Amino acid sequence: MNKLAFLAAALCATVARAQTPAPPAAPPRMTIDYVELADDARYEPLRAFARYILLDRDHPFAGATLGVNDAKPLSRVLKADHQLERVTVKTPEEMADAIVKANDAGVNFFIVDAPAEAFRAIAAAVKGRDLLLFNVSAPEDWLRRDLCSPEIVHTMPSRAQLMDGLNQFLVSKKWRNILVFRGPKPEDNETAEAYERSAKKFGARIVATQDFTPGTDPREREKNNPALLSAINADWDVTFVADIDYDFVREVSYHTVRPRPVVGASDLVPAAWHWTWDHNGAPQVNTRFSKLANGRHMDSPDFAAWMAVKLITQSALRTNGGDFKARRAFILGPGSFDGDKGEAMSIRPWDHQMRQGILLGSPYSVVAEAPIEGFLHQKDVLDTLGDDEPETTCHLNR
Repeated sequence: MNKLAFLAAALCATVARAQTPAPPAAPPRMTIDYVELADDARYEPLRAFARYILLDRDHPFAGATLGVNDAKPLSRVLKADHQLERVTVKTPEEMADAIVKANDAGVNFFIVDAPAEAFRAIAAAVKGRDLLLFNVSAPEDWLRRDLCSPEIVHTMPSRAQLMDGLNQFLVSKKWRNILVFRGPKPEDNETAEAYERSAKKFGARIVATQDFTPGTDPREREKNNPALLSAINADWDVTFVADIDYDFVREVSYHTVRPRPVVGASDLVPAAWHWTWDHNGAPQVNTRFSKLANGRHMDSPDFAAWMAVKLITQSALRTNGGDFKARRAFILGPGSFDGDKGEAMSIRPWDHQMRQGILLGSPYSVVAEAPIEGFLHQKDVLDTLGDDEPETTCHLNR
């Protein structure tokens, strides 16, 4: 090849390379930190006195993972490729430190899987920072009413929401007279108090509250025998059981002196999610989750974590990949989100609780979804569940 031909070939190659489009740039990666406590007692298997497992539980990391996986097909439209980083610490103080350090490094969104008490240290540490923490597993009402942190969004339903959903159903059935069995744990007392408050709100009547002692000690039979505990001088329509340990409640059905339905901790349970929910796209969600979690059923914390990621990724889509302040404003704004439960969900401006329907599930079916038809609200029917603005001490919107 002579010199002229060589130069011509080189020129053609240069032109060809110039005309070849460069591969599209990968969207930027945006980290969501999933923060949890090691040895969280809430996820230990619940065991009976004979040590066999009554209920096996797991962290809702799989729910958050499902949310990230669901967003992957939209990564180019979202202008961000969201990734989930799991952070496990030993104490609430370490959790607060880890969140602050990650925020300093540029992370703005955190899925927080921790007991309610852990949020005291966390809320104090992050006050005024550019971040949002999504509570996905703590239902305690005082987190919404008293701690009242502007940096926390609650995708897990509050106890007030759960109890209101249950009581709406019972009142709609005209089952208004309630016998309450209350366990010895602080969580049992908080649940019974939330139920009592809800019963008063919807016109139900608690005919008696009986404190029980778990176990089979014959010396405690007046406290651990459902028949003796239910031998009261009044009739009732439903037995409500507050039993965080899930041990006593399994002996209540068919053992009371009157044949009455059992609700609360077992038999009919108010929840954010149920594995048999078969409306509004839920079967597809349950199938994807079960495949991801090696056959485990999706439950309420999983749903809350899934929705938290959905709010985060939707904020990127709706703000065209905007900065944190724009995305925060969208999440906390008047817009709504689809959670495959029918009613559109949104964040209450006064306490940052996510409005959502409550599923009333028996072991193998969803009996009803609250709000129950006939319970009305002047603005949003979902505000018949939980703390409406006039009912709460938390007013973040003022």
